[in-house]
Amino acid sequence: MNTRKEKVLICIIIILSFALIGTIYINSNKSTEVIINDSNNAEEKEMNDESKIEKTSVIGVHISGAVKTPGFIWIKEGTRLGEALEYVGGTLIDADLDAVNLSKKLKDEEKVYIPRIGEVEKYHSMDNNNEIYSSKSDKININTAGIAELDSLPGIGEAYAKRIIEYREKNGLFKSIEEIKNVSGIGEKRFEAIKDLITVK
Repeated sequence: MNTRKEKVLICIIIILSFALIGTIYINSNKSTEVIINDSNNAEEKEMNDESKIEKTSVIGVHISGAVKTPGFIWIKEGTRLGEALEYVGGTLIDADLDAVNLSKKLKDEEKVYIPRIGEVEKYHSMDNNNEIYSSKSDKININTAGIAELDSLPGIGEAYAKRIIEYREKNGLFKSIEEIKNVSGIGEKRFEAIKDLITVK
């Protein structure tokens, strides 16, 4: 009698064991499906994000002059000058915003100079990149010009402007415009681009 009960008990245990194993197997398959689906969703999201980045082009521009943090910035293609000024901390209190076109859409590799009030009387626009050059006369006097004025010349950024002033302080006033070629980094090509915009008188 006891043997029969033991057999029945063993059968019940075996059945329960199979049921438990089956349940674990089914749940395991469901978990795998969820992981696969999550992985696929993550890949699709990543591809969509990359697609969005490709559709949003960026350009690099250089803004100098009467702004709080002049320098190179990355902005979205189609950004207007007025919007781009926010990326350089805004303008200084003496910035002459009437001298520039705030609605202008900026282009890649473009440089824009924001003049100070009273600094600009005439504007010279370059055909190749629409840069604005300014001075109180037709030409910039390299013997008296500060960093901002020299920085506005084509091919002369803030670094070269500082070199010009350092050369002037060390060697005295320039005796001719050709002498500017003695400044480190200013060769014949750079001189040709600025010779009609500078003077020593």
